[in-house]
Amino acid sequence: MNIGIFEPVLALAILVLLYHAVVRKISIDVEFPWRVPLMIFGVWQFIGLFWAYKASSGLQEVVAVGIIITTASLLLTFVNTKERFVQMMIVWVGASILVGLLSMATNFTEVSSTGQTWEIAEQGGRETGLGQQPNWFAMNLMFGVLTSFALAVYTKRRLYRVAFVLAGLFVFYTQLRSGSRGGMYSIVIGCGVMGLGNPIFRKWILRFAVFIAVLFSVQIAFGDESTRKAFMRIWMNLDTLWGSDVRGRNWIACVNMFQDTWGRGVGAGGYATIIADYDWKIYSSIHRYPHGIFWGLLAHYGVVGIILFGVVFSRVVSMARETVSMAKGSRLEGLAWSMPATMLGYFAWSFIEFNFDDKPFWEFLALYTALFLILRRDVEYQASIETEDSEVPHD
Repeated sequence: MNIGIFEPVLALAILVLLYHAVVRKISIDVEFPWRVPLMIFGVWQFIGLFWAYKASSGLQEVVAVGIIITTASLLLTFVNTKERFVQMMIVWVGASILVGLLSMATNFTEVSSTGQTWEIAEQGGRETGLGQQPNWFAMNLMFGVLTSFALAVYTKRRLYRVAFVLAGLFVFYTQLRSGSRGGMYSIVIGCGVMGLGNPIFRKWILRFAVFIAVLFSVQIAFGDESTRKAFMRIWMNLDTLWGSDVRGRNWIACVNMFQDTWGRGVGAGGYATIIADYDWKIYSSIHRYPHGIFWGLLAHYGVVGIILFGVVFSRVVSMARETVSMAKGSRLEGLAWSMPATMLGYFAWSFIEFNFDDKPFWEFLALYTALFLILRRDVEYQASIETEDSEVPHD
């Protein structure tokens, strides 16, 4: 098991949750729209351990789903008011700024768990943050960009508004230093969704586009060597994304695993070892992972896994539609739009990178679910008051 800072923090939070449940009699059984299909997916994972190539690695993935559900329950239990929700989003932006500052102040190119150097970062042009793979570093920061702009719309004070805009631009800049093309495209997709769906953001997005053009011009012309390489890597044509056969070869292997098991999947874990039977070149490289959530689900969990995640996706879309409707005309409307737009950008990016159990996405989704539940509670409360008023006899 990979033990880092997250695990002891989660354990401490669970103790706090138990204290509130036992002493303060607060219910910790919070229902949310995507909980049931995710729990069923965890059951399917466990069943798959009986035919998995490496049950120990598979068990780690089962535990990951349990952590996702536990973390979501924690957030939904305590983030139960509009004020707490906004505070959490401010904390998220603050953490993104901190990570961005640390990435600029340090020069980590080693994998924290092994001490080996990231080959794609050691020649410069790929910022790793605190020892992360550059694409994962960019993904961790992407959730803070549009959130910052939405908070700028939310706040009434001009000074805070300027501060949030600058925060969003800074987080975006530090994300670009990873050299991740997917990171750039995911933000563009998110901005497009926000611009099409919400008139408040349209003028902001046009200004953001001008900022991007100026930023790239300045960095490519005058930036330090490493940053210039990162920006040039993103500026290159999309053809370079497919110039390497790494992704394609992994995807073909995933499809073959799916077919060889008649759509059942090979079971949780063990991909890095199983790939030896399908592609020796990939097995001998550092690129032996599915390169995309869809492909990983297809190879490991087959038809059932794809269907269950399709249900999760459809419920999140339905939840987002309802959240935007309930937030319309309120100060929270910006966040009601920016968060699903960001997640849609991540979803598009996830077809060529990432794993299904990446924590930032699920925590971000849990916070958006908290907003949904808060707004729905307010709507139901308002409806109950109106019903009571209508039942009161009038002279």
